Amino acid sequence: MTGKGYAPSVARRGLVAAFLLSGAAEAEGTISGRVSVAGGAGTSLQGTIIRIQELGREAAADRDGRYQFSGVPAGRYKLSAQYLGANEVVESISVVDNAETAKDFVLGDASVKLKQVLVVGQLAGQAGALNRQRAADNIKTVVDFDAINQYPDQNVAESLQRLPGLSVARDQGEGRFVVIRGLDPALNAATVNGVRVGAPQNDTRAVNLDVIATDLLEGLEVTKTLTPDLDGDGIGGNIEIKTATAFDRGNSFSLRSEGSYNDQREIVSPRLAATATRLLSLAGKNDFGVSGGVSYFRRRFGSDNVETAGFPFLEAPDGSEVPGLEEGEQRDYTITRERLSTTLNFDWRPSTDHQFYLRTLYSSFEDDEVQQTTLYAFDQGEVSALDDNGGEFLGAEVQKEASARIETQRIFTAALGAKHHFGPWHLDYVAAQSVSNEKNPNSITNLFVGEGLDLGYSLNSRRKPLLFGLDDSVLNADNYALDEIEFESTKTEERETSFALNLKRDLSFGSYPGHVQVGGKARIRKKTNEGELSLYDGFGDDDVPLSAYANTGIRYPLGNFGPGVDTGRLRSFFNAGRDGFEVDGAESAIGSRGGDYRIDEDIYAGYALAAVDINALRVLGGVRVEHTDYQAIGTQVTIDEVDGDGDPSFAPFTGERQYTNLLPSLHFRYRFSKRLLGRLAYTQALARPGYEDAAPRLSVEITDNDGEIERVAEAGNPDLKPLRAQNVDLAFEYYPGGVGVVSAGAFYKRIKNFIVIADVAGSPGFEAFDEVFQAVNGNTAEVYGLELGYTQSLRFLPSPFDGLLVSANATFVDSQARLPFRDEKVSLPRQSDQVGNLALGYEKYGFSARISATYRSAYLDSFEELDDPRFDRSAASNLQFDFTGSYQLTDYARVYVNLINLNDEPFYAYLGSKRYNSQYEEYGFTGELGIKLNF
Repeated sequence: MTGKGYAPSVARRGLVAAFLLSGAAEAEGTISGRVSVAGGAGTSLQGTIIRIQELGREAAADRDGRYQFSGVPAGRYKLSAQYLGANEVVESISVVDNAETAKDFVLGDASVKLKQVLVVGQLAGQAGALNRQRAADNIKTVVDFDAINQYPDQNVAESLQRLPGLSVARDQGEGRFVVIRGLDPALNAATVNGVRVGAPQNDTRAVNLDVIATDLLEGLEVTKTLTPDLDGDGIGGNIEIKTATAFDRGNSFSLRSEGSYNDQREIVSPRLAATATRLLSLAGKNDFGVSGGVSYFRRRFGSDNVETAGFPFLEAPDGSEVPGLEEGEQRDYTITRERLSTTLNFDWRPSTDHQFYLRTLYSSFEDDEVQQTTLYAFDQGEVSALDDNGGEFLGAEVQKEASARIETQRIFTAALGAKHHFGPWHLDYVAAQSVSNEKNPNSITNLFVGEGLDLGYSLNSRRKPLLFGLDDSVLNADNYALDEIEFESTKTEERETSFALNLKRDLSFGSYPGHVQVGGKARIRKKTNEGELSLYDGFGDDDVPLSAYANTGIRYPLGNFGPGVDTGRLRSFFNAGRDGFEVDGAESAIGSRGGDYRIDEDIYAGYALAAVDINALRVLGGVRVEHTDYQAIGTQVTIDEVDGDGDPSFAPFTGERQYTNLLPSLHFRYRFSKRLLGRLAYTQALARPGYEDAAPRLSVEITDNDGEIERVAEAGNPDLKPLRAQNVDLAFEYYPGGVGVVSAGAFYKRIKNFIVIADVAGSPGFEAFDEVFQAVNGNTAEVYGLELGYTQSLRFLPSPFDGLLVSANATFVDSQARLPFRDEKVSLPRQSDQVGNLALGYEKYGFSARISATYRSAYLDSFEELDDPRFDRSAASNLQFDFTGSYQLTDYARVYVNLINLNDEPFYAYLGSKRYNSQYEEYGFTGELGIKLNF
């Protein structure tokens, strides 16, 4: 028995030893080196493909331009370096047993005066991105530093909307959240220099990427198929934001000065940005790098909209039932937006095998917003006329509301880490912290009410309902009296501390080179939300008329707005008299305590992967394990008018959950030829429930209506399961030569535990309730898609047409989800069936111009009535044109002009049918004129 048990044990130990030592046993020699730009002060060229022609092996230069081959038999070889945008370079080298052969490549023409790139402007941006995409083991899309500066984009979200399969959700006409392949932005992950970024807002995990300016970035990467070394919670994908280092750009300095004009407000806004990178010599030549930058943009703009609360059936005077408007709103926004972003990075590289770094980013986004609203409450009056094109109502009500707030969102990330090479071993580790918060202190909302007014609306323009009074009394500020004032402060913060370690070893699997890698990560996260609300509804014995605080200077192109509220004078009135005003104690208490929560979410992960090159095939596979420990405390609010006094009572409400997820993945990359690549991937990913959905909160109201007791509630659900997705991706990339690619890819996602809001009255815990709205795990959702892309420099055309550049992509998506409150299947919210981009550029003789179009088809936005599709809110298709042009004045100075939203494309949302407005909003176009200096 001992003999039989001993032999397998020895065999297992022998296999392990052979596995770990095979690299040393078979690795007769090593080739390593670095790829840089000629005349570029050592600037690296990430993504350059290095090939050993006789062996058919290849490696890709990393961010530092470095590459390495292990296990190369002794002999003489031809080594080639290929970078899209530069001529291929071939060198002969000799490899000696058990020795390292160094070979550096310098690509490009040293006479190029713009030293940061081999090719300039638009072509440089495409070249940098395509080289990194081509070299990746998985499926990703990239925006390079130069490409970021070739579009008139205001922030990170807008820069990403140009990529295949990506679109943006906008706020006030500016991109805010990124939608990957039609999935909810909350299903994406976002990182800055590898540090996970939290959500500043209190209700979602989606990261507001409009907080971060584009001026300071080195590049953006969207990973669509996750490898085991990446965080597993990215069903949509992972968005990596990279800031510049001195080793990326060498010694450089850039300055940008701009004036921005918005025709909606006819105001010019300033923008300034500066970045500097410097290589210093401490213990060796150029072994220490410092990079810093600052970007400031104070943009004054606005928007105008008209929106409705729906079109239920109303009874017309003749007794017929007609879809009619119960409420309509005119809204005018005036916004001053300040965005301040800074970076400071330090890198120390005492040798080629060791490097240490500190990477930091701070970004602040402040909106000083005044919202003026005129609400027409038609349902408070009697119908005097009603048909499909409009209605008139007598004795109705109009509300004049104005809110003034200064909302600030901040994101801070810091990463302190190191990377080491010990022969075939590679070790890296990092400690990081990110803080995201949103503060809205001392916001004030004022409500004036006018009663007994005769009102009407017209639907002659279906997208833009016209709201009006039947006489001039609606426009008389004396007809409105102050009804209430809300004074509120809120603060939300998400803080995450993380520690990660990765260990990699190069080795050979038989005669095939590869590597194994293991690692672990701990993420300690805390999310808090706090609010303080005071609701005032009494202001002395006399009414406070709107005429005493009227603002008559509101410009509103969608109708006659009438008098608004002078928010500055009203705030002075409030500050002077608030101690004597009457407070609604119950509503104030609910607003102050009902939404407070604290969530502690600790995530511990480990992974193992292996990769091998089998001639032209690269295989990478592995598994990631993530354990989540979730604990939260919130508030239960109960208003009981049956067995209690009707005043709100408060009690702690807690929840906790622990779960472990196993996430395998397998990636194949096959090189059919020097120009054609194929990729296939199977991956699994997860998405943890949103904060608002899973927060332990419960609001209960028990009332007695003529002897009939009614119990209703709204509840969070700490017991929600995370979403799980199985993903299959297939992609082909053809590089025809020069700077260009033709790509096609298909993907499929099967998502379990999809989260929806449902009425769970009668379920365990809510047996006696009549109505309970709570987030629940639904059934399975499926997503199918096709991505097509084409980018090509037309340098092969005769002059002057050889300066043309074409870039186009299109994504077609379909999804099906089954919901507990619908019999029929529906598409996923915020998923467009078609997304597309087209850019036509020209660059020659120092002149550069590009006109671009972004398109997003209509999509389901939200379910307004769970069981009635007639009230589903959808957003109409959106097509926006932008233009950018520039001229190179000197070797170092370039002037530019940007025109954004040239076609003045509005946002339009509708309920059920396009005939029924939900929201129509106009933003106008923006023009920018500036100068960029690069040294």
